[in-house]
Amino acid sequence: MPPRKKRTTLTLRFSEDAKIEAGVDEAGRGCFWGPLVAGAVVWPQEADWTEEHKSLAPQIQDSKLISKKRREVLATSIKKLALSYGIGIVEAKEIDEMGMTYANQEAFRRALKCVVYDRALIDGILSIEMGAKDVETIVDGDAKYLPIAAASILAKVAHDEIVTKWCAENVVQGERYNLMSCMGYGTLRHRDAIKEHGLIEHHRRLFMKNTLPSSMQSSKTECLIQDY
Repeated sequence: MPPRKKRTTLTLRFSEDAKIEAGVDEAGRGCFWGPLVAGAVVWPQEADWTEEHKSLAPQIQDSKLISKKRREVLATSIKKLALSYGIGIVEAKEIDEMGMTYANQEAFRRALKCVVYDRALIDGILSIEMGAKDVETIVDGDAKYLPIAAASILAKVAHDEIVTKWCAENVVQGERYNLMSCMGYGTLRHRDAIKEHGLIEHHRRLFMKNTLPSSMQSSKTECLIQDY
């Protein structure tokens, strides 16, 4: 298991110029089930911070360092205090059709369509083409820049809300595949359920080809078509 990231003081800006910067991050890339979700956040310049901004800023960290309940509280405050924010969702079926790389880029694009910005700061190494906009990819950006960390929180909360809502409407299947605990990731219990019961709607067939190839031939595959 990789070492756990430590909390740090995050940087607000990538470049000290007049360009409006949007932090971008995703959640659910490695899941076996469910959508890929990206968040985009434009945070105000420090000179424009209110007392609420000053109080909230030190609490914003990479979403992986924050408990589920705390993420939900922070997400509400981020939406209130950000200049603008966006959520981009790419469904499992689209991932199967596009491939993961393009689907990931499309999630970024969809999130960024919701905000006004000049420069996108994207966590990781996967860049996108956004016309005349500047795009910067930053390894471990969610541990370095406040807008990216804020975007990571929004993406994770939105992703988990989708899973939770689906499980509430599909209790038997949610429990069978342990979705409320694994949030769609390929835990042992989730993989065992796939082997035993086959795939359901919103499973990523693209992932199964390499990870659990036998599941692609299962006669037990269920089809549950239900909108998020």
